[in-house]
Amino acid sequence: MKKYITNLFLFAAALTAVSCEDFLTKTPETTLSPKSYFSSKTELDLWANDFYNDILPEPSTLAELNADDVSSATSLNALQRGTRNPSSKSWNKDTWKPLRNINYLLENNRCKDAEAKRMYDGVACFFRAFFYFEMVKMYGDIPWYDHVITSDDQAALKKPRDPRGLVMLRVIQDLDRAYELLPDKWATDAVYHVSKDAVLALKSRAALFEGTFRKYHAGTDYVPVDAQVFDGVAISSEFFLRQAAEAAGQLIGKRKLYTGNELILDIDPKKASYREYFIRENADPDETILARRYNVDVLVRHGLQFDFSSQKRSASQRLVNHYLRSNGQPIQTAAGYNRMGYWDVFQNRDPRMTQTLQGPDFVMADVDATTGLHPHESLPWGKTFDGYRVIKFISTTEHENATTSTSDYPVFRYAEVLLNYAEARAELGELTNQDVQNTIDVLRARVGMPAMGSVPQTEDALMLEYYPNASGAQRAAILEIRRERTVELVCEGFRQWDMLRWKEGAALTPKATGGVQGIYIAAAEVGVDLDLDRDGNADLYLYTGATPGPTTVPTEGRIHLGDNWKLSEGSSGNLTYWSMEDYLWQEDRDYLWPIPADQRTLTEYALSQNPGWDDGLSH
Repeated sequence: MKKYITNLFLFAAALTAVSCEDFLTKTPETTLSPKSYFSSKTELDLWANDFYNDILPEPSTLAELNADDVSSATSLNALQRGTRNPSSKSWNKDTWKPLRNINYLLENNRCKDAEAKRMYDGVACFFRAFFYFEMVKMYGDIPWYDHVITSDDQAALKKPRDPRGLVMLRVIQDLDRAYELLPDKWATDAVYHVSKDAVLALKSRAALFEGTFRKYHAGTDYVPVDAQVFDGVAISSEFFLRQAAEAAGQLIGKRKLYTGNELILDIDPKKASYREYFIRENADPDETILARRYNVDVLVRHGLQFDFSSQKRSASQRLVNHYLRSNGQPIQTAAGYNRMGYWDVFQNRDPRMTQTLQGPDFVMADVDATTGLHPHESLPWGKTFDGYRVIKFISTTEHENATTSTSDYPVFRYAEVLLNYAEARAELGELTNQDVQNTIDVLRARVGMPAMGSVPQTEDALMLEYYPNASGAQRAAILEIRRERTVELVCEGFRQWDMLRWKEGAALTPKATGGVQGIYIAAAEVGVDLDLDRDGNADLYLYTGATPGPTTVPTEGRIHLGDNWKLSEGSSGNLTYWSMEDYLWQEDRDYLWPIPADQRTLTEYALSQNPGWDDGLSH
């Protein structure tokens, strides 16, 4: 077999140069030949299965993405620590393999079943759009390829990067084509197959990202100052925002949010349905537009619950401050809000807070065999590092070991689409009272929160502190929509990318926020046993000396101040972790990843480097 060269473009080597094992997980039981394959629906399905596996992100990849809202005690990512560099990430055949497979299907689909041919062409277009959207998010300008490249096509192999505006226009065009070709709903396993609704969801996500990135980075090296026109389309922030609003708008009212209470995690469904949605074994077909399927019978499982426990994933005070009070007012309207301890901070809040973070009244998803009730679990310091333990996605204890989780994972859900629509309209300055009622109020109604009702006119001071770059005629509404997006989509892989597109990247580094700050501790609470959730069991003991004094707190709950932890105000304050990180965000560089230096060399410098990154090359 021909040896692979590490040049990124040899993802497109001729079919005769590689065996099918090199780019397929499931090898069809036939001889792979362009003249004979892709002639039946079964063959198309076998090939397209890999698109789902190779391109859709894994649950852990999304849920465990550190940002300013949730972090791990195990490690920070390279973006937060400033350790990305042009030699740290190299493109290889696996990076570009999915694109080659997509283009190969589109070029060779000769299925005699016309309906099947259309459907799988639509699947391929959808995934090509998904692939390129993810690449643009990281690298900005990127070479666009819509065909399989032969190994002797030097012009293609050494092609410069295409402008991100052109690539994102191609993404929109691919999604428009996919919408025409895909069915409204597949005959079987519909929630696990891409459909017209999935196309609209991805289009709203991708166009919103590009539209807001262009708005908030206008005038920088990331976005061209001069207007660009491709295929007769003037590329602009407004163009993409309108695409986002139009796509999301087609789904408004077509689906509904999950409001069930099958597990009876609380008597009131409004205090249980949001949490339950994320731990259902089978994806809810109304809210879920596309899900990754996991099933113990076929040994397809993920390790999200184990990872959340072992990495001590914890929320920050910044996230907690986003949750409104149960009366719909912001937290700073409560007296002494920035001095509230663990118990008080959970009282009378948006129910999504206790359905996302472990509060004093937390019950496990397990059911006691004797009582038939969900037992309470004391705040476990082996599963949090700052007191705000994330319990979203945490199901029963049988899923706590490595790779034992079998709950389906939503890649696209209706709640996101509602938020995409509201944000796009507000960024355009065109959000109406009816828009608010159709989107934000629907999300709040699920958990019994007061409606927003109308377009906000008064800017919230705390939200403006968190998002100082927010701008526009409807800035007050933009800030409230960002609040809603933050609490609704926490741990679903959005936060880092949202902060990047909003030009708020500095807050992703612990240095900017003084570390990851958690629950508030009064000076008198140091050196004594603390029963934070008031269940009769002491769960935290903070000390400053060489060894702890007399305590009944389990070992894991005995924390020495001065090691990894400190209090934000010295002898009192928010329990803070990662405070020693000293990386300062570089505004002129850090919003994009560097182009791998080895690929620049292999393409004889056809690939330009991203702004601010020094790879030591002279070109």
